Amino acid sequence: MVESTGSAAGAAYALSRDTLLVRGADRKTWLDGLLTCAVTAVAVGKAQYGLLLTKQGKIVTDAFLVDDGSQLWLGVAPGRGGAVRELLDRYLVMEDAELELSTEPLTWHIALNPAASEAEAIAHGELSLGALRAELTLSRRANDSLPDAAELLAEHGLGVFGVDFDERDNPHEASLDRIAVSWTKGCYLGQEVVCMQDMRGKVKRRLVALDADRALLGADVTAKDVLAADGSVAGRVSSAHPTPDGARLLASISTSALESHAELNILGERVRVAVGVSSILS
Repeated sequence: MVESTGSAAGAAYALSRDTLLVRGADRKTWLDGLLTCAVTAVAVGKAQYGLLLTKQGKIVTDAFLVDDGSQLWLGVAPGRGGAVRELLDRYLVMEDAELELSTEPLTWHIALNPAASEAEAIAHGELSLGALRAELTLSRRANDSLPDAAELLAEHGLGVFGVDFDERDNPHEASLDRIAVSWTKGCYLGQEVVCMQDMRGKVKRRLVALDADRALLGADVTAKDVLAADGSVAGRVSSAHPTPDGARLLASISTSALESHAELNILGERVRVAVGVSSILS
């Protein structure tokens, strides 16, 4: 387990997810041909994180996956469950698999201490999100007291679908190309576009983490422009999160500003690109 700079070692964080259930002998091989992650690597005790893309390589939703040994649980962005089921159903032809949108109340969360929640889990597994190592758990027990997982994800430079990245973004723009995409598996929906983007090696913008003074949190910086020293707009803030030493902001920043190591500011306050939390340039 990775020690988190701002999180308690035994902390758990709530993930807001719609849940789909995939059954049948071909459930993993079928879904592996649709999602960007290695679905066939999902097993009891091993979770995965991936993306469902359009044919054009744009993100439909991100997805957390766990398996209880007989069925696969798929946690997609809140409010996207119906649309995701409809899209996946189009690709279900002869496979021994069936897809169902769960209607029962289920709780997804990420725990830094695996033993904290396994006892009541429907399914759980070790999850790797770049430098973040944690336990992904699905249970039927509601826990409204848990902090939002957005806090933990931002700490590691990761965004939330619908807030920090959305259907207008591709995996590279969301800085998920080395976190949610398997580069060793077979074909998946949108793979050709993603591979071509990776070979070109450059996008116009990237989602990155910025470190700032805590004073900026009181200024409601969400949706504010990030400026370069010459006053030009380098990007825009999508979310802001407190840290023990200040603030962690997530923002979509132009690649040119990142490559030139431009001095950045928000509302006149200097901000710094966080080092070592995510893949910024490839």
